[in-house]
Amino acid sequence: MKTWMIGTAILAIAAGTTHAQAQTIRTLDAGTEAGGSAAEADVASGADTATQADEDIVVTGTATHFANTRVTPEMIERQSALTSVNDVINELPGVFVSEGDAFGSSDWATQISIRGFTQIGTTIDGLPNGGSGYGGGSKANRYIDVLDLKTVQVSQGTADISSRSNEALGGTLNYITADPLGDFRVRLSGAAGDFGAQKFYARVDTGEIAPDTKAYISASHSKAHDWIGGAGKTSRDHLSAKITSRISNIDLTGFLSYDDADEAEFGSVSVASFENDPNHDVYTDTWTGLPYIDQNYRSGSRALRKNLFGYLRGKADLGEVKLSLTGYYHRMRGRGDWMPPYLVNVTNDGAGATESEYAGGSTVYGGSSLGQIYYVTPTGAAATMITGCTGTAGVPAAYSPTCYADDATAVMSYRHTHYRNNRFGFTADADWTHEFGEVTNSLRAGAWYENITANQLRDWHKIKNPLLGTAYDAQPYWVQFSVDYNTDELVYYVQDQVKYGNLTAAFGVKQYFIDQKRQELLVSEPRTRSNSHSDPLISAGLTWTTPVEGLELFAGYAQNFSSIGNGLLGEAQEVIDRIKPETADSIEIGARYSTPRLQASLTAYDIKFDNHIVSISSNLVTGIDYLEEQDSVYLNVGGIRSKGIEAALAYRFPMGLTLSGSYSYNHAVYIGTGDAAQDEDVGITPGVQVSSSPRNMWVLSADYRRSVFKAGLSAKYVGDRFIDDVGGDVAPHYTLLSGYVGMDLDRISDQLSGASLTIQATNLTDKRYLGGGGGGAAFLGAPRTVTASLTFDF
Repeated sequence: MKTWMIGTAILAIAAGTTHAQAQTIRTLDAGTEAGGSAAEADVASGADTATQADEDIVVTGTATHFANTRVTPEMIERQSALTSVNDVINELPGVFVSEGDAFGSSDWATQISIRGFTQIGTTIDGLPNGGSGYGGGSKANRYIDVLDLKTVQVSQGTADISSRSNEALGGTLNYITADPLGDFRVRLSGAAGDFGAQKFYARVDTGEIAPDTKAYISASHSKAHDWIGGAGKTSRDHLSAKITSRISNIDLTGFLSYDDADEAEFGSVSVASFENDPNHDVYTDTWTGLPYIDQNYRSGSRALRKNLFGYLRGKADLGEVKLSLTGYYHRMRGRGDWMPPYLVNVTNDGAGATESEYAGGSTVYGGSSLGQIYYVTPTGAAATMITGCTGTAGVPAAYSPTCYADDATAVMSYRHTHYRNNRFGFTADADWTHEFGEVTNSLRAGAWYENITANQLRDWHKIKNPLLGTAYDAQPYWVQFSVDYNTDELVYYVQDQVKYGNLTAAFGVKQYFIDQKRQELLVSEPRTRSNSHSDPLISAGLTWTTPVEGLELFAGYAQNFSSIGNGLLGEAQEVIDRIKPETADSIEIGARYSTPRLQASLTAYDIKFDNHIVSISSNLVTGIDYLEEQDSVYLNVGGIRSKGIEAALAYRFPMGLTLSGSYSYNHAVYIGTGDAAQDEDVGITPGVQVSSSPRNMWVLSADYRRSVFKAGLSAKYVGDRFIDDVGGDVAPHYTLLSGYVGMDLDRISDQLSGASLTIQATNLTDKRYLGGGGGGAAFLGAPRTVTASLTFDF
């Protein structure tokens, strides 16, 4: 690591506190598992308690040998009640979040990166989300309503060794749900805003229904339409329930959530298209009756997802020994929709005969395309294109009605890709802490097992009348493929931590054993298999409580691992056997400083990421092939080298004002394959900044709470980013202002107990900008969006 990075990282920020205050913070954080009990101790839910913010500020994260930060109550309060839980992390150092609108309505348009990496591990109360891919697991917004969110723990580079994720090469996000309240309460909340946004939320906390037992159940319904043309409708229904209990020395927790989302999509655009028209993407919002145009009709490009997730956890405190055992289950049913401007010819009906794909009533399973049908005659036979016809402006000849007889009728398909995923697993952890004289030794060990069974099926339906709209035949004319996947994963870890005086040292080992299988069900293909077993992965670190009151220095090293994804299993076995899992070596060094009013952190890092497997989504690449069986194209591009610094600072003034900020400098570049011809073939340029990864970002925020009033303002700067892998197309930098004002009405009258009114606004200056992207295109940034919410407690 460069000397300048080390020197920068250990700069001390001088001020005063007591060893007792600093030790309190360390005690809360020491020995916690990935489930986040430390955060539960000192960060209150923005939905449940705002007064906690008057007592504590948290920007520096836990006292460990790796960099970490967490979402504060103010960060949550600055968000609309309609927002996604993914957006609340956007102010933390090193984190870049881009969504299609202010509500996170499109999973396809959502992009999260940390330190230049999109391979981000995600856990829900410390349990794996199953991956964040479009057809894999689910992002955190499918599990948690933002009004039930307590905090998010962000490990920017190296996570706690017990973290349950197999894709955490570039950081880990642990979303923590709120706990039930100790008193009975009914909360009703409503929100409304721009672009038809509406949300209704209700939550009932039971209070203590039995000795040391409490629970809550919440439900919400929300909807909005897209901000560009209004044709894309999005809705979401969500249910959550949580129960906690203590029996003797055993703590029990149960959680269950159900989410039903129906989302219209956003399309990505090139930099040139954005400069020409920053208000419209590639989708259209009016049905024209011409399939070539209507293939981009926004409401026809949809993502439908139903997620059921639950867990049961038991923790036993046996004095020096602490045990934890958790079992969990996740079921996802989903569908992705597209509308190709043709019927696929899969049956040879003979020249001049009625095409069976058009007539309907029968389904072909498997097989391959014999071509495309664009127009049919009055008898349903494939129409012949007029010789020499060149089409019209913007419509190629094969799709143009001017190139067929007047009595020809255009045809169109509605293509569905169905996802059926089931996961179950368990985690087990043990922690033994013993004092050997002046030395305190903590030995931790644990295991994680998970089984995933999944199926992906694609079928094609005829749109009944392309002149009228998207209605389609219920019976598909072709089931293109049906593929089963099965994954078994076993992970163990062991870590020993020794504390002597003000110095703490930790050393650990972690290893993954992942067995994946793929079987095509409709055609005779050999089963493919991948064993993504890792080498033993080493982690080590030091923390030192310095003589400067409140100042702590840390340094850490970790080897990280990401398994091969299911998409690669569609390749031939000999191709799979040549693919190597992704690995990363991460070094961090930094400082944390904490007093009751001031908290700060500074971190330098150096990450070398090898065997990078890139998955480029098909909608981000020009020339979509609707017959392609995979949703993505997978490429091994050699690796990434990421070096940089991150800083965070917060100060609370006595009069109720808190100022906070963060800065990130991230030099993340492709290191290439070592072969110029291979680099050119896979489309990267070594030394170029990683796609959609800004080199500079900063955030400045101010929050004020006094008497009945509350207000906040935040500005985030995002630097220039390439949106391709060769350094050609640049999305320009931008700065967004967001804020909120509100009143806690219960401070006016006891009759208004628990009542509050809040107005939030994102992108106050209505800035036009490009968000996340890749493959030479990016999604449009959301315009100014204002929402208001009203809450009553009973």
